[in-house]
Amino acid sequence: MEAFHSERINGYQALLSRLAADEQHLVTLFEAFIKQSVAMKLELREAGSQWGLTESQLAMGGQFGLAWSIVKAVFSSKMPGYVLDKCRSGENALLIAYHSIEGTDGLPSSLRLLINRQKREIIAARDWISHFERLGGHSVQPPPLAAVS
Repeated sequence: MEAFHSERINGYQALLSRLAADEQHLVTLFEAFIKQSVAMKLELREAGSQWGLTESQLAMGGQFGLAWSIVKAVFSSKMPGYVLDKCRSGENALLIAYHSIEGTDGLPSSLRLLINRQKREIIAARDWISHFERLGGHSVQPPPLAAVS
């Protein structure tokens, strides 16, 4: 799980460095997400050491195939696009990873509870994206329906 958070941290740091002048209101959001991932990595490392897990076992990035590749692709993408759409995609990818890990057989119950709590915190953080969309004047609107004759 540490690897997932490393990708999230690197992704938001990269986005911070590329913010346009009219996107500076997002600095607070991105810094909060970075701080959250740093804290979650530390918490996971401490829990893992209590269970005798090594750092490579805690990294677990490649072990969760699809979830890992989605998190890495979204947070390292340099594709153009609305920055908050990238954030939402990244947060959704991270939630997929958490869901995959939470469902792992043989996961100690205390570690499963930690993963579940962190997953809920990420869901709450993702909800802040909508708030910042409203602040920036970029409300999420469904695309118009095409007229069919």
